[in-house]
Amino acid sequence: MDTVGVFSYTIDGCLKEEFLQYEIDMAQDEEKQIAFCVSGWHCPIERSKNPNDPEGCKAHVSRKFIKECWHKCGCSMGCGNRVIQRGITRKLQIFFTHEGKGLGLRTLEQLPAGAFVCKYVGEILTNMEQEERNNNAKADPTVTHTYPILLDGDWCSEKGLKDEETMCLDATFSENTARFINHM
Repeated sequence: MDTVGVFSYTIDGCLKEEFLQYEIDMAQDEEKQIAFCVSGWHCPIERSKNPNDPEGCKAHVSRKFIKECWHKCGCSMGCGNRVIQRGITRKLQIFFTHEGKGLGLRTLEQLPAGAFVCKYVGEILTNMEQEERNNNAKADPTVTHTYPILLDGDWCSEKGLKDEETMCLDATFSENTARFINHM
């Protein structure tokens, strides 16, 4: 979310209740999610498709993000608006899951609502590149799992994105602890 100088985090590194409620409301009401760029002819999505002669904005999901402070703000690493930069501060454990499902990640403490756990690290690929990687992985005995997360899909109101336009984050070869988060 564009914070416009207002911090999105509490001093102890959790997302503020107002931010969480806003995101919940947006997720529950699809009509609220669709937006047009303010200057319709300068839509970054359309400009990325054709930088020299972009079409007008066709509407897309309103993307919100959090801006964190950084070294040029003049604040210290203790600033409440520097959460991701401090890395993992919660007690986490990688463990063997039941029934031979592999490894998982769990917390060793109760997490408050809006707590930052860890960032998900990986390579950004198009959906087509990911599909090709998955097909190659099936033939490679050293690759037992792939770890993609879809970054965007079906976010244009007129039609979904093409596979070559849809992006995902793949932690198969460049990963961190977050790779072990699963849906157990």
